[in-house]
Amino acid sequence: MKIFVGNVDGADTTPEELAALFAPYGTVMSCAVMKQFAFVHMRENAGAVRAIEALHGHELRPGRALVVEMSRPRPLNTWKIFVGNVSAACTSQELRSLFERRGRVIECDVVKGNWRWW
Repeated sequence: MKIFVGNVDGADTTPEELAALFAPYGTVMSCAVMKQFAFVHMRENAGAVRAIEALHGHELRPGRALVVEMSRPRPLNTWKIFVGNVSAACTSQELRSLFERRGRVIECDVVKGNWRWW
């Protein structure tokens, strides 16, 4: 089950830290940390539900209560595009502006070294 974790400080939170936070509730398959949110994939649905119930509102950092909920699917007729070899200096807004020349952009994130599969 894919879990959305909001209100994350991507510059200060690692996938390993999130995996350790979710591990007591079940098997963590992977974690991906973006700028202000993350995704945690758990093997068992029951463990994911327990994690959502227990960790929603948890303060990973003082004053930053996590938003933990089941991930929602992308809207219909949308595509997720991987863009490789992006400069470390590139921002999400710059990338968004480039792609918006061709159409509406629903979501755009530049992931810089904070992503790992387990």
